[in-house]
Amino acid sequence: MKPFPTIAIPHRDILEGRLTMDVFAADLWEVFKGRAPEEYQDPDVFFRKTYLTSGLKNLLEIAEKRLKGKGGDPIIQLQTPFGGGKTHSLIALYHKAKELGINLIVFSGDKFPAGKNEPTLWEEMEKQLEGRIENLKGMVTPGGEKLRELLQRHQPLLILLDEIHEYVAIKALGVKVGDSNLASQTIAFLQELTGVVKTLDKTILFVSLPSSNPYKDEKSEELLQALQSILGRMEK
Repeated sequence: MKPFPTIAIPHRDILEGRLTMDVFAADLWEVFKGRAPEEYQDPDVFFRKTYLTSGLKNLLEIAEKRLKGKGGDPIIQLQTPFGGGKTHSLIALYHKAKELGINLIVFSGDKFPAGKNEPTLWEEMEKQLEGRIENLKGMVTPGGEKLRELLQRHQPLLILLDEIHEYVAIKALGVKVGDSNLASQTIAFLQELTGVVKTLDKTILFVSLPSSNPYKDEKSEELLQALQSILGRMEK
């Protein structure tokens, strides 16, 4: 059997011992904000150093087809164990959208705060698309018609939601909204969002979810199951 390095030759930074461990932590939000390491921030470097598996190629093809109005699934959940490549896939989709000149919404639940004085998911979406929060303002989920008008106006549109379970189960759950809480409002909004996305021919929604509940308590398990049910089709 041939030695592995003779079959798959490592990149120079690996051979020279210059690759630090922090580079392995893919972070969609940092890419969106323009603060990620070059390996993730620069699309040329990213794709040069990324092995395009058949699964990743398929995701890129699904997205491009949908964004060009040629049909295909409007909503896809990416579900793998921790470290299974969900965020890496979302970063690949992000760069592909940039290459095609597509409008983008990016949300990372592990980085995004939840609170009375913080924007909600729907407010952040409007802010990213319009530069201001006006029609989707408030702690209660907005109606589907307002949301549809916003998204339709910005087609073709790629929506990337990463770590949404962490946001709902850990952050939003503790924020009171009348007799409800922000977790319940966010779940209701995602129900509205998926319904709207299905009616738009050049919009596609990708959502990453853990394959099992990392928090082990009953409420977070209930929220994970609700998210899985709302989002439907799964790509592993």
